[in-house]
Amino acid sequence: MKKVAALDLGTNTFLCLIVSGDKDGIKKVHRDLMQVVRLGQGVGQTGEFHPDALARARQCLTEFKKEIDSEHVDQILAMATSAARDARNGQELFRIGEELGIPIEIIPGEDEARITYLGGTAGSASPNLTSLVVDVGGGSTELIVGKGSEILYGHSLDIGGVRLTEKFVTTQPVIEKDRIPLEAYIQEQLATILPEIQKHKIDQIVAVAGTPTALVAIEVGGFDEKKVDGYFLKKDRLAHWVEEFARTTVEEKKTKYQLGGRADIIFAGASILLAVVEALKLEGMVVTTKGVRYGVALEMLHVR
Repeated sequence: MKKVAALDLGTNTFLCLIVSGDKDGIKKVHRDLMQVVRLGQGVGQTGEFHPDALARARQCLTEFKKEIDSEHVDQILAMATSAARDARNGQELFRIGEELGIPIEIIPGEDEARITYLGGTAGSASPNLTSLVVDVGGGSTELIVGKGSEILYGHSLDIGGVRLTEKFVTTQPVIEKDRIPLEAYIQEQLATILPEIQKHKIDQIVAVAGTPTALVAIEVGGFDEKKVDGYFLKKDRLAHWVEEFARTTVEEKKTKYQLGGRADIIFAGASILLAVVEALKLEGMVVTTKGVRYGVALEMLHVR
């Protein structure tokens, strides 16, 4: 049995999963930590990490390292995705990792689909169902088609909650002249890969990451992993939340729906999910609390 710490350093959120397991999979979850860091703040405009974002990253990773040390793990690995690839000063993030004893790697494009799919379906991929795993991040959205443990197609689109909010949203409530181009851009990006996805008969959409789990937490009256993981979010409820987030202020989203650091980007994130469900003409999506961090943990248990 091996104990590992798997970190997912996303554009908006940092996650740290500490588990025990072996080559057959994860046996016990010791810690599952999350902090909104907003690492991608302004990267779309300036092409580099903002000093405040790097300060938040250091603070968060320092806290994670204390937890990791208290668990006496055998191996640590952090995976960075979209923002770290895009930022000119990306080495600053790696330097923080080095100083804290947290090795950080950028997920290579060809591995991103496999790790996301592996994590999103973590032990629950039905051998008979063809699933589309959708991971809406801050900077990009991964879409992976798989059946059982086999990946049939995967692609990363440069649409994410932070990226689209910074690019299109000037005020909240979201005004029509911001909303129309934002939604058109999502459609345009999706259209580039839809023919490839539609070559497969998709039985279900599996949505991972903070946007879908935040939506379900509102639906079930607060975050409870047992209630959120595996919840089927219907298309009409998803459409309801897109409308609700369009007509509310950031402050209202924080106070009314406890969305915290996700409040200003939830409209864009939910809009991406709705566009995917509508494009595939499905009734809704299965939401899972698992994701890249589970994929990274499984990689360490199986391979490394």
